Amino acid sequence: MSGMPRRIVMDVDTGTDDALAILYALRHPDIDVLGISCVAGNVTVDQAVINSCKVLDAAGAREIPVAAGAARPLIERARRAGGSHGFDGLGGIWLPETSRQRSPLPAVELLHQLIMNSTEPVTLVTLGPKTNVAALLTRHPDAATRLEQIIFMGGSLNEDSPAAETEFNVWQDPEAAKCVIESSIPTTMYGFHLFRRLVVNQADTDRLREHDHSAIRLAGELLYRRRGRAHDPALDSVDLLGDAGAMVLLTDPELFVTRALPIRVTLAGVSRGETVVVPGASPQDPAAPNPDAWPKITVALDLDATQAASVFVNVIDSYAA
Repeated sequence: MSGMPRRIVMDVDTGTDDALAILYALRHPDIDVLGISCVAGNVTVDQAVINSCKVLDAAGAREIPVAAGAARPLIERARRAGGSHGFDGLGGIWLPETSRQRSPLPAVELLHQLIMNSTEPVTLVTLGPKTNVAALLTRHPDAATRLEQIIFMGGSLNEDSPAAETEFNVWQDPEAAKCVIESSIPTTMYGFHLFRRLVVNQADTDRLREHDHSAIRLAGELLYRRRGRAHDPALDSVDLLGDAGAMVLLTDPELFVTRALPIRVTLAGVSRGETVVVPGASPQDPAAPNPDAWPKITVALDLDATQAASVFVNVIDSYAA
């Protein structure tokens, strides 16, 4: 990018990989973080607020507003993501208590205020369940006129089959994900099919862990606690970037292969919460769904994983510059 930094708001459920995404966004020269809204997902919404504030402290960030949002999905009960982020969402990493105060505004109102008050269009990066974002678009449709795009971490696609495995962010609140995907806002999806491929090697992680700078050291500790989460024995010695990969997609889209695809979110049955590529109709199969009836969003399908990981590490290293 060139010129003015891209203005973004982040909607997170701050676990280990959301924390990595925040650290990256705060340091990247082409990003200006206007505010952070939190949603229940990896941890409770209150814990997500605390975690986000502690990460801001470690980064030495200015006073960026952090707001609490939805404590549960639109319809169903809340379901934790599981133990991969530890009891506190940050893998048990000790960080000093924070003196930052959460915004007095609810998350949806903070997002609306920041988006509408910005003199430039805003990008919304959503890394957790989409409950806050769906509420924003429903209650404040004028926000869509000021959003340049949405970067959507969620879903999972398999181009060899219309079926896809369920990914937590969409599964947690399928109705909210459907609302976001079917909005008129340009949306790019970074799914679980890439989530497991973007990794940092153990040598870089260990080097970061030993650094004197609090933000660099925290990034290393977070990566260390994500080691082996790829569920692939061949990746046991590397550390998953997870949600932070969506931030690299935002700043360095040339490292990714993307395509506009008709996507739907399944809301019923055993496949509830899956993101599915709608099969194209053909003369041989007149009963096939018409893909034009479904919204098309940009989907990241492939990436240069080595270069993307290098971009992330270089930005984190720059905290010491």
